[in-house]
Amino acid sequence: MKTQRIDPKDIDLDYLRKEFQRFRADIAGVKDKLSGNATDALDQISGYLNGGALASRLSSLEAEFESLAGKAKGYGKEGVHQLEQKVSERPIVSVAVAFGVGILAAQLFRR
Repeated sequence: MKTQRIDPKDIDLDYLRKEFQRFRADIAGVKDKLSGNATDALDQISGYLNGGALASRLSSLEAEFESLAGKAKGYGKEGVHQLEQKVSERPIVSVAVAFGVGILAAQLFRR
């Protein structure tokens, strides 16, 4: 394969300069658009974070979490109480069930 040489006399330098200047202007326009969009997006995010919407939503989530934690604690206490009652009513059956669960767990963990 033969490479062609370009004769420097055939190159239109004025045309290349104009095209380079146009390219430079286009790049500057793109840069301005992108920086403007980024600034708008950052302003919107900042407004959302600094506004009361996030704080009020966070406070309502905290209240809901506290309510659910209280309910879970109540259910846990009730479950433990019922378990204690069942174990004291039938201690032999409870020991047998605990033994069976222990053997089953040991078999599962052995693998």
